[in-house]
Amino acid sequence: MNVEDLLEQIICDRIEMLLNKRLGENRHDQEKINGTLEEILKRLDKKSGAAMEQFWEECIMQSAEENRYLYLSGIKDGARILKIILEM
Repeated sequence: MNVEDLLEQIICDRIEMLLNKRLGENRHDQEKINGTLEEILKRLDKKSGAAMEQFWEECIMQSAEENRYLYLSGIKDGARILKIILEM
């Protein structure tokens, strides 16, 4: 495993830790969202329900990728700023 892969794994682990912490802090909000989604799915026929679940999963995955990108960009920005400060 090279340094880039190791750094990416560390960052992914950190993102997971932060999300788990947030989930614990906002469990009530998440339960409310899940309940609303379940109520909506109950009203749909099987085909529509499956399509809605697939769409929801895709939205979650896209959001996860966007958040990962933003987190990585923030780390890189912080490193650049630190380098500039140290060179002063």
